[in-house]
Amino acid sequence: MRGFIKGLAGLIVLIVLAWLGVWLYAEMRLKQLVAAEINRANASGTVQISYDKLTTSSSPLVASVALANPSWTSRPDASAPAITLRAAKIGMHVDIFAPLLLHVDMPQSIAITTPEASGALTFAVADVTEKLSPSLWTGNIDNPITGGDARFAGINLLASNGSLQVAQIDSLVLHESLNAKANPGQTAMAVSETMNHFQLSPIIARLINLPFNGQIAYLALSMRLSGPLNWQSIAKQVAALPPGDARVHFMLQSLHQWALAGGSGQGKLTAILGPSRVDANGSLLFDKQAQPSGTWDLTANHLDQFTTALTSAYPALQNNVNQFEARLSPYLSTTQAGGQVLAVNTAYGKNGVTINGTKTGDMPPLDWNNLLNPPPPPPVAPGDGSGAASP
Repeated sequence: MRGFIKGLAGLIVLIVLAWLGVWLYAEMRLKQLVAAEINRANASGTVQISYDKLTTSSSPLVASVALANPSWTSRPDASAPAITLRAAKIGMHVDIFAPLLLHVDMPQSIAITTPEASGALTFAVADVTEKLSPSLWTGNIDNPITGGDARFAGINLLASNGSLQVAQIDSLVLHESLNAKANPGQTAMAVSETMNHFQLSPIIARLINLPFNGQIAYLALSMRLSGPLNWQSIAKQVAALPPGDARVHFMLQSLHQWALAGGSGQGKLTAILGPSRVDANGSLLFDKQAQPSGTWDLTANHLDQFTTALTSAYPALQNNVNQFEARLSPYLSTTQAGGQVLAVNTAYGKNGVTINGTKTGDMPPLDWNNLLNPPPPPPVAPGDGSGAASP
């Protein structure tokens, strides 16, 4: 009996030590992931992330990392104003029993600072999770994220050091999925966003005379790209290049390679603004010569009510509205349920451009060589002050 108890005690000790080893390893990998992502962002030269201290969890049931007083500053180029976001704390944790789900512990308030003003972004609910690749735990941090979900509610944008409400959003839901090894028939990246009830401050809406009380009732966006597209790798390489021609050239090369591999994409937008609902969707497909084809559809209802409210608020827009209606008159109709309705169904490709069943023009082939190797700019004419004509 005594031997059995000793053996059981030894087994328990081994299990505890093994568990502690797994926990310590998980915290180490999580720290490496956070440090690597911060270093990549800072290497771009347009973003600077800093923090006072990095701490880890003391609970053996959770692997976590927290940044004290994190600061994120973005400045796309030297001429643009810097925007800085600050928070008291932001963290990430992984439950040992669910090692492929990373929880982002969002702060309830984020301070925003620009050279001209300061404010804050606050949330009643901020729930963010990321799906991790199993290879992360074996040392691969090249593509650690395979998807994610975020849900925010009670969002408030405040100005004047948080004393003036600028806008609020009832809810915002985001979703992302990534597959760096997708083939032409598989989804490489899918993103979606749904926003319910955006409301600009009534004071601001009145000051600038916005129609519909500065509200957007609903907005939904989604996009899906298929084919070989390692988006995370491309984004990291773009961030490492200086802004300018080199970055644009690399992005065009990546697009060309995706097109040659049979890339395709779909996108959709739905918006409810005032009396009108707008639905737009489109598709894009490349053939073996990287030539594009696809469709683009747009519908909108109650345009008569929408344009009346718009021109009542801004009479100077009346001529623009008249030109818009004249140009789109072939695609406008009136129904009892939808009022003035716009319906445009477009198809494009090597056979030309067709709108609502009628061919409207030809579509010349896309010259990838010219895009990737643009001709040099024409010589500057003498006498323009540049000195080009000087000996």
